[in-house]
Amino acid sequence: MSPRKILIVDDDDDLRTVLRGLLSPLGTILEASNGVAALRLLKAEKPGVALLDVSMPEMDGLAVLRGALEIDPKLVVVMLTGEMDLHVAKRALEAGARAYITKPFDPNTIYADIARHAGLDADAGGGSAGRPWRVKR
Repeated sequence: MSPRKILIVDDDDDLRTVLRGLLSPLGTILEASNGVAALRLLKAEKPGVALLDVSMPEMDGLAVLRGALEIDPKLVVVMLTGEMDLHVAKRALEAGARAYITKPFDPNTIYADIARHAGLDADAGGGSAGRPWRVKR
């Protein structure tokens, strides 16, 4: 299987570090701290999966989602947010996001979702049964 590229987009450096450590067994991790850098990386590196924070300065995750899917309509986008807003979740899913996950998140759920979307065996991470919405309680 060829190496996979996963783009993590979040303005929180610590969270990107945690996600990089968690997801690095799945492929090459690319990181951006804002939407403009994310779209630049997307064009240059062509990742297969993007994990996008919804709330970021300058360009929010929904704008990045739309721009990313214009660049690559096959890109798998998983939204990650600290806010449980059903309206935003609905808009993200309607715009093409494959999943909408709230923080704090279960590391096994994130790993399984990204593995599944990257076309890898997700059983090792604890599955999520294909549901597009995950809420950590």
